[in-house]
Amino acid sequence: MRKVMSIAHRGYSAAAPENTLAAYRMSLEYEPDFVECDVRRTKDQQMIICHDAAVDRTTNGSGRVADMTLAELRELDAGSWFGPQFAGERLPTLEEFLDLCKGKTRPLIELKEQGLEDDVVAMVQARSLSEETMICSFHYSVGLRLPELDQRIWFSPLRSLHHPAEEDEAVRLADEAASVNGNVFGVNYPDITPALVKATHAANMLMEAWTIDAEDDMRKWVDMGADVVASNDIVLLHRVLAEMGVRRNG
Repeated sequence: MRKVMSIAHRGYSAAAPENTLAAYRMSLEYEPDFVECDVRRTKDQQMIICHDAAVDRTTNGSGRVADMTLAELRELDAGSWFGPQFAGERLPTLEEFLDLCKGKTRPLIELKEQGLEDDVVAMVQARSLSEETMICSFHYSVGLRLPELDQRIWFSPLRSLHHPAEEDEAVRLADEAASVNGNVFGVNYPDITPALVKATHAANMLMEAWTIDAEDDMRKWVDMGADVVASNDIVLLHRVLAEMGVRRNG
């Protein structure tokens, strides 16, 4: 029987500030198949979790992550913007995220920059998480490098087209994703078409739709054949998947 895997996108980010330990802990209560985070390198070469290149949107600070040290970034308040009850939340390190996930869920780590894979894989291996971890990135070079580092870690090439992928383009995109050792092809959901689902499956990859927060859209793209769905609202996603009879866990 077909089952669809769930991704808590940046944690339970509909209910807590994205990419914080609070959001990750809340998502774990609902047993997602994956919890996703976004990784960048600090000025002093540490691994910090932050989606944007700058901290302005999700903290009380200002400036680029790459221009700040880990200590400087850890002083920022990453929760108050979402709600006063989250005041004092900090930008987590990748180590904290992995330690939280271990034994509870599969980590999904988006590499926002090139050249992070060696350090990220080393942290995953240090926690014996290779068989549970998936790395994703818009940088396809990551997928070419990953098998040299650890063949057990899945790779998910990401793509956003801003238009639906039809016929010849769908085949080309799926073949490109497969050529960089893709296991799961992650595509911005409005761009996914039946043709892209068919081409992705023909290339022996799973189809991931990101990031869906509306119930009608969840149902539409699951019916279309998505194997994995990412959402900011993991509770809604799990209810929909359960009602459709395709919930993997729970």
